[in-house]
Amino acid sequence: MPEMPKLTTRLVPRCLAVLAPLTLALLPACGDGGDRSGTGAAGTLDGPDVIVNAVTEEVFTVGFVAGDDWDTFGSVRSVHFDAQSNLHIFDSQADHILVVGTDGSLVRTVGGPGEGPGEFGNVMTAIVARDGSYKVMGFSRIDLFEPGGEFAGSIAMNPMTTGIVMGGVALPDGRLVSSEFMRFGDDEEPEEVGRPIRIFPSDSIVPQLLYTAWELPEEDEDEIDMSGSRSTGLSVSIPAGRAFEPHLRYDLLTDGRLALIDSIGYRVKLIGLDGSVSGTIERPIAPLPVDDAIREAERERYRENETSARESAEAANVRLDREGVEGRTFADEVPVLYDLKVDWEDRVWLERWGPTGDDDGPTDIVTPDGGYVGTLPPDGLHTPDAFGPGGLMAYIETDELEVQTVRVVRLIALEPQG
Repeated sequence: MPEMPKLTTRLVPRCLAVLAPLTLALLPACGDGGDRSGTGAAGTLDGPDVIVNAVTEEVFTVGFVAGDDWDTFGSVRSVHFDAQSNLHIFDSQADHILVVGTDGSLVRTVGGPGEGPGEFGNVMTAIVARDGSYKVMGFSRIDLFEPGGEFAGSIAMNPMTTGIVMGGVALPDGRLVSSEFMRFGDDEEPEEVGRPIRIFPSDSIVPQLLYTAWELPEEDEDEIDMSGSRSTGLSVSIPAGRAFEPHLRYDLLTDGRLALIDSIGYRVKLIGLDGSVSGTIERPIAPLPVDDAIREAERERYRENETSARESAEAANVRLDREGVEGRTFADEVPVLYDLKVDWEDRVWLERWGPTGDDDGPTDIVTPDGGYVGTLPPDGLHTPDAFGPGGLMAYIETDELEVQTVRVVRLIALEPQG
């Protein structure tokens, strides 16, 4: 295998999360904000936070050190629910998807290690639609599976031409929406403006542009350099990058629109599948200016992540050259919103950055028409890894022995505090 070329992509805050599945695949087996104190009536988007407490009940937990063969996990990468409340668990180390019923028992296994039809080879992520069908994203192909797990065909990809689709959300008609798209190529290709979101047809890797999300003006161009081969091992060089760039996150509403964040301020955009912005959801919460204390807290988080980043790379037979913390640069403000997910009742869960620029802030729950449900405190219920019907929520958890479990709870109510 020839030496790997440079990746023609700009560094983003999630580079390590994207890089990990990519390197494994190469191996054999805007934002204005108002004052932070609300000035409107309590219980509205313009008012102060109304703290709510979540009432939940445990449903089941799977994954144990001495569990049955099927629920001893290797590396759980993602979880999804389908419309029948089945839970789909993608284990990237075992190269399969486990389908778990409402009582926590195994319904079936989809995939398995290998390179043949219906087998998982070099898989980076698995996307599960609400009808239970799958798009299994690999380095050189996308495998399609029917809701019952039957193999339905593949779409070929070429990292040098078509590029690699790294993730996204599945539309009800079988198409895929994705902004995580990476291509190897020469440095002569024109740089795209903004952060493009594309729609991929159900039977092709040729996309069309849906929407271009906003991004901060670039600094000096940063590149992730990759060299080596499968046989000799890979070497990856990652620059330190810029902290507090606004995250691009989106999820699907039942009417087909995307709820999307890409701004510094508190702004959720509602994007139609024709690319139009049909509305926004905003609160008068201002971004935090980045001061010396916030910068130092971020530097410390970067240092703490150094060991785990190197260990993850070594486990994948990759030599990681990560630029030191002295190369870390900073945006002028900490954006208000950190992450976004939509539950099956079409409520939008919005995670806010914490006061030191960490992901430990409160979580707002709002509706697409601008209704305000309430705010979960930082020490309250967290946004799950997957929402399901009837209030189901799934959490991927890791204990002190690095053993992974998937815990499923049901949200019964959101009650105002006090």
